[in-house]
Amino acid sequence: MNKISALVLKDIFISGANNLSNNYRDIDALNVFPIPDGDTGTNMMMTINNGIKNISSLDTNSCGELATAFSKGLLLGARGNSGVILSQIFRGFGEAIKDKVDLTVDDVTKAFLNGTKRAYKAVLKPVEGTMLTVIKEVSNEGIEAINSNKELTLVSLFEKMVEKAKISLENTPNLLPVLKEANVVDSGGAGIVKILEGFEAAAKGEIVEIKNENVQDKKYVLFEPVIDEDGEDDFGYCTEFVMRLMPDDESKKPYNQDELREFLESVGASVVLVNDDDLVKVHVHTYKPGDVFNFAQQYGEFVTIKVENMDEQHRNLEKQPERKSQMIVTVAVGSGLTRLFKQLRADIVISGGQTMNPSTDDFVKAITKFNPESVIILPNNSNITMSAKQAADILSKKGIIVKIVPTTSIQQGISACMGFNPDCNIEENVMEMFAATKRIVCGQVTTAVRDSKLNGVTIKSGDYIGIKEKKIVAASKDIDKVASSLIDSMMNYDAEIVTIIAGSEVSSKTVKNLEKYINDTFKHVEVEIQQGDQPVYQLLLAVE
Repeated sequence: MNKISALVLKDIFISGANNLSNNYRDIDALNVFPIPDGDTGTNMMMTINNGIKNISSLDTNSCGELATAFSKGLLLGARGNSGVILSQIFRGFGEAIKDKVDLTVDDVTKAFLNGTKRAYKAVLKPVEGTMLTVIKEVSNEGIEAINSNKELTLVSLFEKMVEKAKISLENTPNLLPVLKEANVVDSGGAGIVKILEGFEAAAKGEIVEIKNENVQDKKYVLFEPVIDEDGEDDFGYCTEFVMRLMPDDESKKPYNQDELREFLESVGASVVLVNDDDLVKVHVHTYKPGDVFNFAQQYGEFVTIKVENMDEQHRNLEKQPERKSQMIVTVAVGSGLTRLFKQLRADIVISGGQTMNPSTDDFVKAITKFNPESVIILPNNSNITMSAKQAADILSKKGIIVKIVPTTSIQQGISACMGFNPDCNIEENVMEMFAATKRIVCGQVTTAVRDSKLNGVTIKSGDYIGIKEKKIVAASKDIDKVASSLIDSMMNYDAEIVTIIAGSEVSSKTVKNLEKYINDTFKHVEVEIQQGDQPVYQLLLAVE
């Protein structure tokens, strides 16, 4: 293959995206912590598929035009750090060939090299032993291969790249000690391998087909923010619920996902249906929320329910509120957390967090609707910060000043909001909000999804885990024991307030037991309890 056409390049992109989509759950499982928030595969899959969406109907014979459109889709759809890095790889790839109609193998190798350089520049402090290392070594392998053989075919190039990628991936634990301790390879690097394997298959004329069940039956994935883009009459009630299946209850029907999906599509639009073990999570726009609840209830019992009148929201948006000088945009999932952030002056709460990182475009669309003079973004998760920064770059071109307070947890986000003063300018607020995040110690309790040993703590699948900042400090089948041990590790001599934020799957008894333990053990502190309704984490704790 001497020349690579736009049609061939499109097949290559699609095959790589499909192969990643077919394997994203295995990549999610390569989580350093054995907790149910591994989302690297999900983020990379949704990022690259947004690129595919952007070129699916594009009719062009120019590889440069195709790659540019593909990279733009990835940029806007980028989720999580892995998704942002992936978008930057293909941004650099597209820049290198933007003026090319057809490509040579030499063009492809140089495009990968430029993508590597762009990705490294996008990361403030690049860490070796990650997907950056894998793409760097793959790109260098491509350059060496073409330099030693000017007649190299595209198939041979991708064969060499895939082989090098696998070697590089297996070596990541030797470069990053935390991977070796957790006995896993880098998840982002594993995603790169899957994409390249798909590229290789397409070069051989064997395009990887998507396995629909792997994409539809997402595990540990929450609802995407739903933002009306074009003003079409898709309003009614935004209806969401989490339902626990009850297969042992004879009064309930066996769960049938296809049956439920067909019903939801018959009564509404914008359907999102997600399975997570014995939980089913549903989002639908409908004028008949009652019918949705009645139909779904035949399978189980509701854990959480939310209904919002989108017609009313749309009418309010049409009133063109006065442009605000400063707005706070934060990220959270859970009705209680959303209410809490609203009470603390947050103007926009984007649905997301662990297991579903909002994309760059989610930030851009949400903020553009209100067109503020300036905005402060609180990501509340280190894996969301890079997407927020990409959004800031885009919004700055629209004349909106964007500042990011790099909050890494919900607790830090709450503390930052409490430090906001509407009478101060944005620079003063950013300084005070950032300072507020440093005055608290954060902890969380969640559940282990596999056996592991980290920081000297032996963990069994199903154990509750106590995490102080980024360190596991306790593990046990007894949630009360884990919570009290976690509090012991977080407490300091000048602590005044302990905040307990209860998740959607923690009992009131557990919360009361923890409150009593704190009151009995640390008599000098005040305990505040908030109902957050967050998934994944039974408890979020803050000591200040």
